[in-house]
Formats: sequence, structure tokens, C-alpha cells
Amino acid sequence: MNWRGLSYDAILNTPLRGVRRWIARRVAKNDLFPVLDICCGTGAQARGIAGAEGRAVVGLDLDLKILGYARARSSAIPYVCADASSLPFRDLSFKCVVITFALHDKSPEARTRMIEEAVRVLTPSGRIILLDFENPWSPRSRVGNFFVTAIERLAGREHFENGRQFLSKGGLRAFLRDHGLRALDRREVETGSFGIVVASVSRELKRAKKVSVLAVPSSD
Repeated sequence: MNWRGLSYDAILNTPLRGVRRWIARRVAKNDLFPVLDICCGTGAQARGIAGAEGRAVVGLDLDLKILGYARARSSAIPYVCADASSLPFRDLSFKCVVITFALHDKSPEARTRMIEEAVRVLTPSGRIILLDFENPWSPRSRVGNFFVTAIERLAGREHFENGRQFLSKGGLRAFLRDHGLRALDRREVETGSFGIVVASVSRELKRAKKVSVLAVPSSD
């Protein structure tokens, strides 16, 4: 029995249930399939997006043990063990890429590689859904940030320091701006001091992506 997977789900399923439903509804409403869930962990978000209809979702994580738990919970969803900074998928493979709580804990360089890879595998009209921490913007969010900071300290020094650096640079809002992503829909969660954004890729990035695809030599 995978106790780590069970403990993650036990701790996170209730507080994140509404958030995961919000994401799943946006994906379904805009028919953003197939979906790639990067750093999918236990597969809870992937399961929510796939739903009872078994819609096209792929989960990806570098932790093979946690993927074993995810596969046991949802065998119909394909799960891939791979590095998010070097995705094993062709260009333009997905209409939606989801990254939840998987940016702040990485180094700035790793975050940039992750988002570049996400853009690469995204179709021109596709969407990126990001969920991550913001600097507090209200009294309630400051309380939420206090508890989040305490929890983040328990995740280890590197994780915590990367998270502090992410917020010092402006959090999720600044990350979107710095990487050419435009928010089309947004939800803020004060109790966790985080935001969820459905974003499109800037014209400049789309153009660069198209050029890179055209520049790939033919295998014929």
C-alpha cells in the first residue's frame, strides 16, 4: 500500500476539491482535450478532468512511486514518468497543459524550462492552466500566507527557499507576465494565498514556436 499517496490525498483532497472542480469545468467547457497534467502527483486533478466519461488526459510526474499510486486509482489514464523540463511529447500535442503547485518549489531556471516545454507541446489555440502562490493581497490572504509559509518550511530548505524567491519576484502574476502568458480567466483563493489562471500564449511565443517547428528537419 502506498501510504505517501494516501496521505497526500487525505490531506489535500478536501481543501482542493473546489479548486480542482473549477479547473475541470474550465477544461470541459472549452473542450480543451487532450490535456497534459504536469507534475500530476497522485493523479487527483487528472481524475477530476477525465471524469466519468474518461476524457483524454495524460498525467506526468518524475516520482515513479507516486505514479504507481495514481495508476492504481485510475488505470484508464496514461501516466508517464518523465522530467517536466524535457517532455517526451511532440510539438503541438495538447490543447491544454495544467501545472498546479509545481512552479514555486523549482529553481528559476527549472521553471523557465518547464513553461517553455509546456508552450512547445501546446497547440496554437491551446491554454495553460496554472495554480500557484501569490503574495498576500488582503487581510484574509495574509492569514492564509502565514499558514502556507509554516507548511512550506516543512518541505525542506531548497523547496522553501525556491518558494520565497518565487514570491519575491511577484508570485504567479509576475510569472505570467515574464513568460508571455495572458490571463483569460482567474480565481483567487484567499485562504491559501494562491491564484488559478487560465492563460493563452502571447503572439510572440506562438510565432517563435511555429518557427521552431518549421525549422525541425524532416525525417523523410
